Amino acid sequence: MNFRDVPNLLKFEQHARGHSENEIIMDCYTRIREVIAPVPNSPNILTSIGAPVADLRASCEAVEKSTRLIWACAAATDQISPRIWDYLPDYKSSLDYFLALKDIELMAVTQKHHITWEAAEA
Repeated sequence: MNFRDVPNLLKFEQHARGHSENEIIMDCYTRIREVIAPVPNSPNILTSIGAPVADLRASCEAVEKSTRLIWACAAATDQISPRIWDYLPDYKSSLDYFLALKDIELMAVTQKHHITWEAAEA
């Protein structure tokens, strides 16, 4: 899998390229690349009967974890509107928070907020 395969990953990659001096953004970019790199680009039904489901599952898990990393990065770089907290969290705390959220909690948080670079580059 690569960044171009998922719209929000592509938007993040574009944002990261424009902010390569930012250590938090570059760390997040590296983390996401490590998450998505081992995932096959697309399931190939002809290679194995069990592989497509496994590949689809791996793809979904990679997108879900990458989404959490993106939100953590956005929170720590003040790119969420409206802000989730009254303060700017440090990157580690932001990672801990978003990686620990249950799926439904993540949905509730992200429903009320948006990442500013996604709107600006849409």
